[in-house]
Amino acid sequence: MDLGSLPVFKMMTAKMDWLGRRQRVLAQNIANADTPDYVPKDLKAIDFKDARRRESFRLQLAVTNSGHVQSKIQQSSIGDEKKDRQNYEVSPTGNAVVLEEQLIKVADTAGAHQLVTNLYRKNLGLFRIALGRQSGQ
Repeated sequence: MDLGSLPVFKMMTAKMDWLGRRQRVLAQNIANADTPDYVPKDLKAIDFKDARRRESFRLQLAVTNSGHVQSKIQQSSIGDEKKDRQNYEVSPTGNAVVLEEQLIKVADTAGAHQLVTNLYRKNLGLFRIALGRQSGQ
């Protein structure tokens, strides 16, 4: 049984991927804190309700013959970059990066990463219990 094919693990994997991308974007914002005219970026938050409605986690069938029925591939907006609209300060050089805001976002992202990691660990523990294995083995 492949745990990666279960919806709950797919969603946790998608969230972990999004959190990793967000950390990279936030690190880029911090690295460009002194760059003139730099506007900080952030990622659109994942909306799992919307993703489930659009069935973005559903696998697409491979078309190996021109007679096969083709399904429409739905594009997901998970991980798309957006401009950060909450710019409270802009330096005389036009830089809108506020290090305190970026560091708060980094801390929030790290906390969410820890939460998803714990959820993943707990779900694996539930599978071990269901299979009759001890959690330490």
